[in-house]
Amino acid sequence: MKIRNTLTTLLIGLSSLTLNAESHAQPRYIQGKTLQGDHVNTQGKVTYLKFWATWCRYCIEEMPHLNSMFNNRSPRLEVLSINIGLNQSEDLVKRFLDKHQYQIATLFDGDGSITRSFDVIGTPTHILLDEQGNEIYRTALMDEALQTALSTYLAKELSDKELSHD
Repeated sequence: MKIRNTLTTLLIGLSSLTLNAESHAQPRYIQGKTLQGDHVNTQGKVTYLKFWATWCRYCIEEMPHLNSMFNNRSPRLEVLSINIGLNQSEDLVKRFLDKHQYQIATLFDGDGSITRSFDVIGTPTHILLDEQGNEIYRTALMDEALQTALSTYLAKELSDKELSHD
């Protein structure tokens, strides 16, 4: 019975991840203090969010790539990992990040408010927001389409700025 409930929850979660940006029309921003002690505010920034947990196998497999993306990101891109807090503690997540030497800016969502505000119901969940806080891409796994969405949007942003200075 437990396996059936888990599979049902997973299937519902995966089907909801195919929603397009129009279903998330309300702009959203994140402000808070990371587990590393830094203050973040995503307002006015292109933002890539990854919702994850230490018990999520796919989340863990994607962490090296996310850490690399964080370390090599454009100054125009905010990269945040959001630990969903479910069956987690700040100390556990800090130990996990330290053990693997991940520097990714990480917020701990102990009360689930960030997770709920972004309608996240499964991990991993990847969300890309534009500067106005509008969702422009969502997926369950880090994939080529996400990479394309990131690179295409940033290339467009750069082109728009170059054109406005001419």
